[in-house]
Amino acid sequence: MKPGRHGISAKYANILMAAITLVISALLIVATYRATTGYSEMQISTDHYIQWQKDASELQTGSDILTEQVRCFAETGKREYLDAYFKEANETKHRDRAVSSIHDFVGETPAYQNLVSAMSESVALMDREYYSMRLKIEACGYDIEDFPEVIRQTELKREDAALPLVEKDAMARSMVFDDIYHDKKDAISRKVQECLDDLAKEVGEQQKETADRLESLLSRQRILIIITIAITILMLLVTLMLMVNPLLQSIIYIRAEKPLPIKGSKEFQVLAKTYNLMFEANRERKEQLAFEATHDKLTEVYNRNGYDFICKNTDWDSAALILFDLDRFKPINDTYGHKMGDMVLARVARTISNAFRSQDYVCRIGGDEFAVIMVHTDPGSADLIRKKVDSINKSLSASQDGIPPVQLSCGAAYGVLIKDYDKRFKAADAALYRVKNSGGSGCEVCL
Repeated sequence: MKPGRHGISAKYANILMAAITLVISALLIVATYRATTGYSEMQISTDHYIQWQKDASELQTGSDILTEQVRCFAETGKREYLDAYFKEANETKHRDRAVSSIHDFVGETPAYQNLVSAMSESVALMDREYYSMRLKIEACGYDIEDFPEVIRQTELKREDAALPLVEKDAMARSMVFDDIYHDKKDAISRKVQECLDDLAKEVGEQQKETADRLESLLSRQRILIIITIAITILMLLVTLMLMVNPLLQSIIYIRAEKPLPIKGSKEFQVLAKTYNLMFEANRERKEQLAFEATHDKLTEVYNRNGYDFICKNTDWDSAALILFDLDRFKPINDTYGHKMGDMVLARVARTISNAFRSQDYVCRIGGDEFAVIMVHTDPGSADLIRKKVDSINKSLSASQDGIPPVQLSCGAAYGVLIKDYDKRFKAADAALYRVKNSGGSGCEVCL
């Protein structure tokens, strides 16, 4: 870094830092390449392990499918189960594919040879299953010529062939459900599991060797990364000292919550434009938050906060307070669920809003409680309020888009008659509950 009349030269500082960074980067690239090779080996080993686990699962899946299908056929005699059995045995071949895949992975190891031996025993057990199928076919009276050749070639013992159909049926089930069959299945499963455990041990040893090599490579890479971080921190410090000053002028505008002037270098102009876009978006967001603070999200009318603010700033000498309460709202929630209850509340809010003027304030002040602050009115409009409530209830009495009908009870009080807010609210609330106690769906105005 070459000092000049005005301090450290950013040009020479950047050249020096860039040269050091290039050297360290070259070393890091080499280390990364070697680590990548280690990662690739580890990934291959892991992929093999995952594939081996899938193959082990397929072994069990194939065996389970065969057992399940032959048992279902022995129980029900339905041809579909026998077809599914031979589809697995001759087409899907979960077991054969799994054994082949495992061979590709581990080769001719002792563990693999033991696995092949265990699978041979499993294949031998299929002869007992064929015998059970032949018994069931004859017990059901099927034409043997309609079945696979391996079944047709399965010959029953003389004494079994002479059994009555009922006993053949029972024997068919017994051969795939009795202790002999169960013990053989268990013995094969244990042997297969022992082989799989041996294979797992071999795979684990391969993964450990790969992991050890990878750990050694990563240790070297970590050292270079630490050096790179140190160089980066040094560059950051130089940048902070030599390049941050132009930003300081912007702080004055930011603190004053004003848009930044579009001037300076291209980079700072881009920064200023970006900030100004964010500034405008933030201003709009604040306006949105102000709206959400005073409005109910569900119904989009004023919420309790908005209602309290309006009450404090209303000329009650020319305004009326109208309270609404839904009749029997709880059964709607209990019967249709809260989602439908929310739809009902939204519909009620829309209906009330449509019934009153745009200068009147519609508020949701509780769960199913609404209020309307009707401005520029006097006690002479009592009949108008009643008509509006009747119109609202008439509109809500019919279901709409699957929303069940509801009714509202209403109580109203005029500010010119009752100056005190608490008394005015209590009067309107008392009038509302007199309506509810009288059966609901109506309006009473305090005069």
